[in-house]
Amino acid sequence: MKKIVSIIETITNVLSGYLPALTVFLLMVMVLGEVLTRYVMQDPLSIADELGGFMLVGITFIGLAYTWKERSHVSVEIVTNMLSPGVRRWLKLFTLLLATVFCWPLIAGSYELLQDSLLFGSRSGSWMRTPLVYPQSVLLVGSVLLLLQLVAEIIKSVLELMNTGGNEK
Repeated sequence: MKKIVSIIETITNVLSGYLPALTVFLLMVMVLGEVLTRYVMQDPLSIADELGGFMLVGITFIGLAYTWKERSHVSVEIVTNMLSPGVRRWLKLFTLLLATVFCWPLIAGSYELLQDSLLFGSRSGSWMRTPLVYPQSVLLVGSVLLLLQLVAEIIKSVLELMNTGGNEK
């Protein structure tokens, strides 16, 4: 089980950690290029708006799993900090299972969106006419990565409960 968790977390680190970081860098370079061509050459590239929007959505969705792994999603712990460690461990497992349940409609909705985009040949409304299936596929990939990370967290939580017997320690 620990090997499965290790593999999932490696995938999360690479695809959900490093890839969005690289995308942020590319977005900065693209915006810099847009600014330089607009103000220095007086001839803008006119791609930063559309591609920048797609990149921001990509950064957000692909980064979901890494953000979960690093416990960086917004959380309110005032109530859980008052609970005993044993109850906290069980509550953590319950919330992980609940998050996994809510992840499935996100995956299904992303998949249906991709199917519709493919069926109708949806394209962006800009001059670039980008086929929307490409930027929308990031929604599905990010959702699946989040699901994988949730599975890893569930495994870790179950192992922790088994090691402590679900009791306080």
